[in-house]
Amino acid sequence: MKTLILGSAIVDQIMLIDRLPLSGEDITCIETKTTIGGCAYNVASTMRNLDTHHDLYVPVGTGLYANLIRETLLQNGYPILFHSEEKDNGYCLTLVESNGERTFITVVGAEGYFKKDWLENINLDDYSQVYVDGYQFTNHNGKIIAEWLSANNQTQLFFAPGPVINVINAEVMNQLLSLKPILHINEKELKDFTHHNDIKQAVQCLHSQTQNLIIVTLGSKGAAYFDGTIFEIIPSPKVKIVDTIGAGDSHIGAILAGLSQGYPLKDAVILANKIAAEVVQTQGSTMTKENFIQKFGG
Repeated sequence: MKTLILGSAIVDQIMLIDRLPLSGEDITCIETKTTIGGCAYNVASTMRNLDTHHDLYVPVGTGLYANLIRETLLQNGYPILFHSEEKDNGYCLTLVESNGERTFITVVGAEGYFKKDWLENINLDDYSQVYVDGYQFTNHNGKIIAEWLSANNQTQLFFAPGPVINVINAEVMNQLLSLKPILHINEKELKDFTHHNDIKQAVQCLHSQTQNLIIVTLGSKGAAYFDGTIFEIIPSPKVKIVDTIGAGDSHIGAILAGLSQGYPLKDAVILANKIAAEVVQTQGSTMTKENFIQKFGG
């Protein structure tokens, strides 16, 4: 069975800087880079590197950025499954500081305007897992996708709310949590959402709403999981961080790949920690297939 990855692909305009400027301040960029990103695309790239069956459903629009995305998708073997003639795709200005921390400024394009008929053409019987990220629920897409997921709740949902967790409409968020998704979330997002500073209390609070597995990334400390009974922290390899773009996406991508290939949960988290540790040593949000094979074998 395959994994369905639903979300966006956008152009990442990456700017390397020493630090974020103060309001009104003028600073100089050290280096720039243009790549293709977006949570869904990043997740799919990790699953592709791990040779795991999946389909990538991302809107591709009409325009300069859409052309870059279309070319990259086709080069990597992804057909264009959602096409929009009305808008170009969006882009993200990604500011990467010298410590590797990243700040995003996103311009929403075609990926922010899902159409109901696109979703109705998907046969969820073909999939054992569905992945979706929080950005899909912050705009026009929110109710459309949430209602579709609610009407097709026979497939296990993996939900990575991301830094917009508290921006998502409360009604939509409650609808998503009622679907008992497996949640993938980082420590800050977890604490911000639950208002608990103790991580164990925080996951217990969130688990009371989902009644399902919660995976929490902890940065350099690794990742934790809580299944309602067992709480365990799995350490991560110690590495030098270049930037943290796509670290969470690569982590959930590896979780999806590991579980779909029959890995026990703990082994899937160990795999995800290793892959995320390599991604943060790479500039940009993904590893090329060649680089991945060099690091992990093929």
